[in-house]
Amino acid sequence: MLYLPTIVEAAESSPVAARECAQELRKFLTNSKENASRPHVQYNATMLVRILADNPGKTFTRNIDKKFVETVKDLLRTGQDPSVNQILMETLASFEKEKKNDENLAPLIQMWEKEQGKMVKAYGPNVSSQPSCSLSYNS
Repeated sequence: MLYLPTIVEAAESSPVAARECAQELRKFLTNSKENASRPHVQYNATMLVRILADNPGKTFTRNIDKKFVETVKDLLRTGQDPSVNQILMETLASFEKEKKNDENLAPLIQMWEKEQGKMVKAYGPNVSSQPSCSLSYNS
């Protein structure tokens, strides 16, 4: 994540850059053949979504649209890499617990609440527990 500070600074400085970040991250989260064969790309994109939801926060999350939510839902349902599945579920559980006040994340949280039962069946009861990692950005 060599460019993380640069990405975060760009998303903070410009609403246009924050929108571009959201669009690019959605592409990396797509469960295409190319991305599925490079799970580290999906993992890193998920981490960046989580970090940008904190900082710059609503400047970034206002760009999480229906297409973004559908992409995350598809990755949640069809993702093949266990580490990607874990970080994605931890991120969604974190949003559910810590980001209810961000109305921009409401569609993502609602999708997670609907999908959570399926994930519990697939991965066990710890899916809805507190995430095991905490990600933050410090400048």
